Amino acid sequence: MQMSLWGATVITNLLSAIPWIGKDLVEFIWGGFSVLSAPQDSDILLQILLIAGTSSILGVGYVSNFNNRYVKKPTTWGQSAVVKNYSNMNNFEAIQRLNAGDLVFAYLVGLIEGDGWFSVTKNGKYIKYEFGIEMDIRDIQLLYKIKEILGVGTINIRERNQRKTCLYRIRNKSHLKLIVLPIFDKYPMFSNKQYDYLMFKKLLLNEINFSKDLSDYIRPIEPLNSIETILNKPYFKPWLIGFIEAEGCFSIYKPVKDNSKVASFDVSQTNGLILIEAIRKELSLTPNAFQDKTNGFKLKVSSARAVENVVKYMQKAPLKLMGYKKLQYLLWLKELRNIPRYSNRFNIPDKY
Repeated sequence: MQMSLWGATVITNLLSAIPWIGKDLVEFIWGGFSVLSAPQDSDILLQILLIAGTSSILGVGYVSNFNNRYVKKPTTWGQSAVVKNYSNMNNFEAIQRLNAGDLVFAYLVGLIEGDGWFSVTKNGKYIKYEFGIEMDIRDIQLLYKIKEILGVGTINIRERNQRKTCLYRIRNKSHLKLIVLPIFDKYPMFSNKQYDYLMFKKLLLNEINFSKDLSDYIRPIEPLNSIETILNKPYFKPWLIGFIEAEGCFSIYKPVKDNSKVASFDVSQTNGLILIEAIRKELSLTPNAFQDKTNGFKLKVSSARAVENVVKYMQKAPLKLMGYKKLQYLLWLKELRNIPRYSNRFNIPDKY
């Protein structure tokens, strides 16, 4: 039987009364999502994350320093837990890592291009600036990892239509200027979502703070990039891993007229034909992208050769998947080893 989030809160409050270790137990359950880098062969850890993501108890992970952190009980706008970090050292470290060319920031841009946003909205008399990303609850560990890297922002958990999601958001204008803008200036987005960022940056740096000064905005439809300019960007490979983390899917299915299993990989983007075509070329895939009813462009492959290309690319990429998609990929590899049409064609790795 599943436990409600409020029930979990009550139980952890009781745990906090335990002498000496009570506080650490509570922080472990609610706030200890910050480090995922300890194990290299992470099948077991990711299985734990999968269970955590589908249960009402938030999760289990490796716990780092609890200094400068406090935990807030669920707020009234939905079932949510918020953790804030006030360490300026993390801000400085993020800037240092960006200046040193850490590719995790290119990965982050790809992730945001799939599931994130830049928004400027009217909030009464004033304007609210927000940078954020929303993912399934199974990726809460990933959002805490991103928060640890950037050193700022808040994480909320909410439920809509019986589906739990987690949100990472930054609204502090100083943090947006100091931490977020340099990342997206160094690694610009490839899709037309870049227009949103340019509008966001212009208003933020021009100190537009009042609703009366905010004009209407419609994202332009003219592409900012060609397939060639995207492929020529030196950060495209780590960007693509982040984008696959958000928009990719590794699946196994059985055709209606055939009992044999088929593996497939797909990736999609709304109004993103040029971007999907660039990904197709990068992965050396033959099928063309197709358009669905929602104006989304999708690339889906299942042939042995295409699957081989995807696997080899994932294994050689400069960065690895870091969230729930990593578990999906590991389980996908495991299934591939049991399907002759793939296992007989190429050597399927047993590690990632």
